[in-house]
Amino acid sequence: MDNEIREQHNMVELTGSLPNNSLTNEDIAPTKIAERSWSRWDIAALWIGMAVCIPTYMLAASLLNEGMNWWQAILTVLIGNVVVLLPMILNAHPGTKYGIPFPVLTRASFGTKGAHIPSILRALVACGWFGIQTWIGGFAIYVCLIKFYPSIQSAEKLFIGINVWQLSCFLIFWACNMAIIVAGIESIRWLENYVAPILILMGLGLLGWSLATVGMQKALDNTQTFTQPAVVVSENFSSETITLSLYALESEGKSRVTQVVITENDRTTTVAYAKQITYKIQKLPQANEQVTLGIVFRNDQHQSKSIVKTLRYTPESSPSPPQKRDFWKIFFPLLTAIIGFWATLSLNIPDFTRYASSQKEHIAGQFIGLPLTMALYSFVGLIATSTGIILFSDILIAQDAPWDPVTLLSRVEQPWIVVVAMIFIAIATLSTNLAANVVAPANGFSNLYPQKISFTTGGLITGIIGIAICPWKLIESTQGYIFTWLIGYSALLGPIAGIVIADYFLVRKTRLNLAALYDENAEYSYTNGFNNVAIIALILGVIPNIPGFLAACGFVNSVPQIFMTIYTYAWFVGFFISLFVYIVLMPKAKGDG
Repeated sequence: MDNEIREQHNMVELTGSLPNNSLTNEDIAPTKIAERSWSRWDIAALWIGMAVCIPTYMLAASLLNEGMNWWQAILTVLIGNVVVLLPMILNAHPGTKYGIPFPVLTRASFGTKGAHIPSILRALVACGWFGIQTWIGGFAIYVCLIKFYPSIQSAEKLFIGINVWQLSCFLIFWACNMAIIVAGIESIRWLENYVAPILILMGLGLLGWSLATVGMQKALDNTQTFTQPAVVVSENFSSETITLSLYALESEGKSRVTQVVITENDRTTTVAYAKQITYKIQKLPQANEQVTLGIVFRNDQHQSKSIVKTLRYTPESSPSPPQKRDFWKIFFPLLTAIIGFWATLSLNIPDFTRYASSQKEHIAGQFIGLPLTMALYSFVGLIATSTGIILFSDILIAQDAPWDPVTLLSRVEQPWIVVVAMIFIAIATLSTNLAANVVAPANGFSNLYPQKISFTTGGLITGIIGIAICPWKLIESTQGYIFTWLIGYSALLGPIAGIVIADYFLVRKTRLNLAALYDENAEYSYTNGFNNVAIIALILGVIPNIPGFLAACGFVNSVPQIFMTIYTYAWFVGFFISLFVYIVLMPKAKGDG
């Protein structure tokens, strides 16, 4: 192998050929300097195409549902995306300088074999996101079908929790994704460039609809309904009678709800709606045992989804009052969730910046394309959701609001409007899915066995895993979406970012031996291909967040409060612990040879 390199404008390329070994194929080989041609507008279009998606649309409304007001939510989205730009830009640097994708970059810190650990962890998270986005795109197709064939809604659910029509639409949209994957990386760039203006127009259209129907001020004022739980009750009780505080939506000053149905075990009680009602427990349990109530709001024509409240009987103490949410207590966990939203791309951004024409161009493109797009599209989602609550009187409680545009637009009566809107949504979802959730795992799986797994094969593996995870279960609730999914994987990816950044900037001072990254017996082979320092740093960065994650998932009933506090800062905790451990241990390990 000819190991000579050529440097031009602070970019490096190999002038010779790469060895034919287990570390190399044409998809993960370094790009030539001449191939690094993407401008700031290509990068910005890429980010607009990725950021304008349904999870972004739902983001700010989800934050309000957790207790923020509208401007706090938008500000949190903006701050979170500015914060995540820092590791994004840092990790992008080696991609542009050396033309290498993320899995190859991690060979420098984790070793030629150890690199499989971060690249596969990153790939599995992307598979989860791929499944979520594919489900959303398929659901848009399903909504179109409902407008013409309403009877399909009554189809019996399969054992996986959805009906055969929903599954079929999901698989159709999945096949569309797979077709573009087979066409290769340049087809993805082409799609992003042409789709970005369409997506901007779609956002402006939704905003215009809100302004024309209810007006900006009324929509903003109505966002306060998101923060009010439909049912508020003490977490424990000490007598047979409890008080329920209820909050139903109103139309023209009159409640949309006339009755409340309370289910306890096999007993159902129906009472007239009031803002406060008293309820007598059917049978007092033993101390510290739980009572579960199902509460449904209804009127003559409609009813809400059931709200489940689990209370603990504690006769030896007085009931604990409902806790009012303090902004600063919810700000940091929600900020962590926002950072977690793009923690995935902050790792594998070299997969794209390896095609950038300069460091300056990719930095400018990311600043143009990411923070403002996220904040503005979240704002559009917030206003449109608030407008939907005002206009659709069959929505009885805020928790049943049309959080996503598919649900919102499915309420429109004119079928042609629904079809056009769903085409836009499908395009938006497709553009996000391919760039954000296919490139990274495709490269990651290719890195496992480069001689057998190409970029296309890696993309197909991603698609199969995306089906297997049953993505419709990941976004059933905002609580699960934010605290289990977003924060959960940020706890995993934060430590990886800390290690990669520490290695490239603090240990190696941005100097890599490009040829050695593709050599099984060179300096990055460490001990049998693994850098034990990186593995130790990764484990130590993840461990503090495990108890909080287990509690958030419901695998354990409770953990000491300190672990839940740590978990609210999951990405930051993992990032800084792993970064510190790595820079302390790595120079010694490197010196040992």
